[in-house]
Amino acid sequence: MKTKTKEDSLKNHHELDHYIGKRLREKRLRRGLTLEELSAKLNLSRQQLQKYETAQSRLSTAILYHLGLLLDVKPSYFFQGYENFQKKSEPPIANIIIPDRQSTLNILLIEDDAADQLLTRRAFEECSVSVNLLAMHDGIAALGFLRNENTDIDFPRPDLILLDLNMPKQDGTSVLNELKSDPNLVDIPVIILTNSIDFKEMHSCYKAHAAGYLCKTFDFDVFQNNLDILAQYWALSAVLPNRSQGVTG
Repeated sequence: MKTKTKEDSLKNHHELDHYIGKRLREKRLRRGLTLEELSAKLNLSRQQLQKYETAQSRLSTAILYHLGLLLDVKPSYFFQGYENFQKKSEPPIANIIIPDRQSTLNILLIEDDAADQLLTRRAFEECSVSVNLLAMHDGIAALGFLRNENTDIDFPRPDLILLDLNMPKQDGTSVLNELKSDPNLVDIPVIILTNSIDFKEMHSCYKAHAAGYLCKTFDFDVFQNNLDILAQYWALSAVLPNRSQGVTG
């Protein structure tokens, strides 16, 4: 019989912390509470509450009790369904490498509209993961930065690029094609930002190896939630190239 090691125990605790944090965030969003509003009610900092939701810090019994009172649930609510979740999450094979991602996701936003830049920045400020955002107004300047032609910008090699399609000087489709034909940049995932869904355009972008296609909705809360899901996936789940290689690898 295989005995449970200390490493297995720590892994189970870590999975439980993630599950409790996920339940907390889901309940907070259903109640329509922002991180600031709930943290104020708990007399905690926004950063600390965010750590609880992303399992970077363990929730004490006392905090769980107070959360239950504020969210009108029993403390046991945060554990409900964990056993079934654990069974579903067991890997089908023995050896699976779980990504060990950095706590901050470096994102390059290529967007010419100043208002959309501001909304995107504010949306990422509300994310459950830390995002370091660099916004650039046109594709030519962005490509120059990525190819180290502009050394005045102090920003790491992006983990992810958000690319608007409708831009002056060089449209987003052309920028995407350049990125995916450059051997030093082809590994950076590119998410397309668009004002409306055009299936022909979407098909063309995926054929050009875009990693995603996101509609900029007029509802800020929906847009923020979509970006939060996006950031969570790329920061906590996806396996990304090693950033230590530098901008051009």
